[in-house]
Amino acid sequence: MAVGTSVSTDDMNPDAIADRTTVGVFFRQAARFGDRPLVHYRSADSSWKVATWADMKRCVLAVASALVEAGIKPRDSVVVISENRVEWLYCDFAIQSLGAITVPIYPSSPPQLAQTIAADSGAVLAIASGEQLASKLSINGPLQRIARMDVEVAQWATEPPKHLSEVMARLERVQPDDVCTIVYTSGTTGEPKGAELAHRALVDISRAILKVFPLSTDDSTLSFLPYSHVFERINGIFIGLLFGGQTWISRGTEHLAEELGEVKPTVMNSVPRVYEKMHAAVMARVREAPAFRRALFGWALGVGTRFIQERNPGALLRWQHGLADRLVLAPLRLRLTGGRLRFFVSGGAALAREIEEFFWAIGVPILNGWGMTEVSSGATSNTLADHRFLTVGKPFPGVQTKIADDGEILINSPGNMVGYHNKPEATAEMLRDGWIYSGDIGEIDADGFLRITDRKKSLFKTAVGKYVAPQPLEFELMRDHLIERAVVIGEGRPYVTALVVPDWDAARKEGLDEAGLRTHVQKVVDTVNARLGNWESIKYFTLLPEDFSEAKGELSLKLDVKRKVVQDHYQSQIEDMYARRKSSQGSA
Repeated sequence: MAVGTSVSTDDMNPDAIADRTTVGVFFRQAARFGDRPLVHYRSADSSWKVATWADMKRCVLAVASALVEAGIKPRDSVVVISENRVEWLYCDFAIQSLGAITVPIYPSSPPQLAQTIAADSGAVLAIASGEQLASKLSINGPLQRIARMDVEVAQWATEPPKHLSEVMARLERVQPDDVCTIVYTSGTTGEPKGAELAHRALVDISRAILKVFPLSTDDSTLSFLPYSHVFERINGIFIGLLFGGQTWISRGTEHLAEELGEVKPTVMNSVPRVYEKMHAAVMARVREAPAFRRALFGWALGVGTRFIQERNPGALLRWQHGLADRLVLAPLRLRLTGGRLRFFVSGGAALAREIEEFFWAIGVPILNGWGMTEVSSGATSNTLADHRFLTVGKPFPGVQTKIADDGEILINSPGNMVGYHNKPEATAEMLRDGWIYSGDIGEIDADGFLRITDRKKSLFKTAVGKYVAPQPLEFELMRDHLIERAVVIGEGRPYVTALVVPDWDAARKEGLDEAGLRTHVQKVVDTVNARLGNWESIKYFTLLPEDFSEAKGELSLKLDVKRKVVQDHYQSQIEDMYARRKSSQGSA
């Protein structure tokens, strides 16, 4: 192979790369922004370092050149298994620059799953962040080499690219319809399936999103959700490239509170669990405050709530809101988010109305959206200009949604996947006549806002022939601050029961022993049941000593509950609720 040592990175013509490709976007923006900061990341001594657009371009081309040396060809699959780090991004764009395909694997994946994904994708090379994650993979079949970010990639990124002319030639041959990544779904019901996403899918849906989200080069984001999932990789990193903002790579959820105050982002992607914990922390502090401070907080929050509900607030309410903001709300925003955050984007799970309203009331809007891997992440979202509580908003420009006769939500999007890798039957079931069958049940209101009500596969029929949607019941239970998680049971049973994971630590801090906690949960169940039909009301519950875990196979990689596994693991507790109706464990 010819070695292009006489070619310089300055000779690159980004306009020769197709505009509807991820790499076309990246290299055009790199030429535009040059020495502007792009990615901030922690160095070995935990201080922040910065990679400019020019740095990123140089490193991507250097890694791409090394991958040419390693024999990577167009349409080859390359696994990336790593926690979030700047080298993840170098590798991702380097792989795609060669017309090859990035196959991300969650770093928390057990070895068997990681090896299954590597084998199914036909990966010829894997790149792991370090020794521990590299050990989850094995040299087998097409996979003949495992490189490490802390060894090979660190070296590649500092070397002059030997095969720059070949990399540039490959870049010019990448087409919008080419597959750029295979993303394996988290799989709560079986083996993960690899969704093949084309370059144009990521580019087109990202550009559509930016038509309704007011983002610019002045915006910055704190990035902590895993890049192995489409939400952060597309809606965080790639969209950030399109609007030219700056990204800080977080060290993880345990560091978020500190980093929010340090980085002071203007926008941020997150999931409901993070908002719930932030809200719970605030309310715990309020409960411990003196009476006059509790009263002041309650008054300020009430003013904030009324203010967001009024289209044209009057002079008195505006004055009250200004005072509430100065005394309570602005200091709270500063402590929670750094003080500059314009809005959160929420996805991945349902968001309780009181959590959403709380953040809007303190001046930090949460824009709840919805999507899935098979449509390149986002399909719908609330926006600052068009928002409705308890919904996931309206479709992005170019996206169509409709409700099937059985209530299932169908999506026709520019982000639609090509299909599932090596699974034509699963593809035919999921993708029909251009419509993705989402598996979610929902409804569209008269104004076009979509509301998700349940997962189609979660619905069950009791022994008396009544259908029950468990997720809304679980959601209502988990609105209580002492309930971490709940799983509703009842398929083929005479009545509905629940497994409840309490927040034992929080309960102890409130002075509740197990009996007191059981009484508390019973009151929550009674409140939920008061709004339900008799056939769907929860008759008994069992408190579990610990939360479900990935290690036991009870949670998917996205931390969704695997219902069948949980029911198998807690079969004796479930049977006890049906065998002893008058058990003192708890009855409605």
